[in-house]
Order: sequence, then C-alpha cells, then structure tokens
Amino acid sequence: MIKVLDFFNYARSKSPWIVHFCSGCCSLEMLAAMGPRFDWERYGYMMTPTPRQADILFITGLVSKKILPALLRTYAQMPEPRYVVALGACAYDGGPYNDSVSVIKNMTEILPADVFVAGCPPRPEAIIAGLEDLKEKIKRGEPSASSQGGLWKEMKF
Repeated sequence: MIKVLDFFNYARSKSPWIVHFCSGCCSLEMLAAMGPRFDWERYGYMMTPTPRQADILFITGLVSKKILPALLRTYAQMPEPRYVVALGACAYDGGPYNDSVSVIKNMTEILPADVFVAGCPPRPEAIIAGLEDLKEKIKRGEPSASSQGGLWKEMKF
C-alpha cells in the first residue's frame, strides 16, 4: 500500500521548478542544458522567475560577501522542501578566485548543497545528471542538506 507522502514525493520529483541565482559564467552552460540540443524540459525541469514557487535553487558562479545576503534572502523565500544545486567550482569554493578577499571560501558551510556539479564550467550533460540524482533524492523523501544544517540559519540579512 502506497503512503500519501510517498505519492507527494513522487509527484514533486517529476516536475521540479528551479530558481536561478546567477553570479558567474556557469549560467551559460545551464542555458545550453535548457536549449534544443539537451532540452531539459523533457525531463520535467522548469524555470520560475520567483523563488516563491521554486523547489530548487541553482547557484551558478562565485558568491561574494556583497551578494551573500541576496542569496540567503532568495533561499529564505522558497517554500519547504527546498534543495540547492551548486554548479561549478566557483559555487563550491570560489574556484580560481578563492584567493580573493571578497569571495566566500566555503559556501557549503553556509548553505549546504544537495548536489554539486563539478566542472569549470560543467557540461550540460553533467548538469542534467546532477538534477536526475536530485530527483531520486526527492522521490525517496530525503530531507535537504540545508534543512539539516548550515550557518545560514544563524546569519542576519
């Protein structure tokens, strides 16, 4: 017998809505994944212009100290359950700019990512594979990494 929550998780995993927080060049590869060659809409992914309807937050690029409050505000506006995907080396640890004073060195301590797509920039195939991994996590009903920890809960913005 199927449980009601299992059905909701299954339905939620079939059409996740994504809000895009662009702060770098990995967004160009995300646009390629949306384009006609890779066409991520056939997998059920949809972009939304507002975080209030989004299930997934894409962080594409480096996060500076100046942009961090806007990122956390965007994340706070998303309804539960909310998931985070970090695209590229910059979203994870600052990438080639990690020696800069203004770049957040370890973004995953502040806002833990559920899926990290490696690359500089990551290929569209890798982005879709990362999203498919996240869909399986949603289908199993696993809580998001950011709901279990992270410094974002303690930060004022």
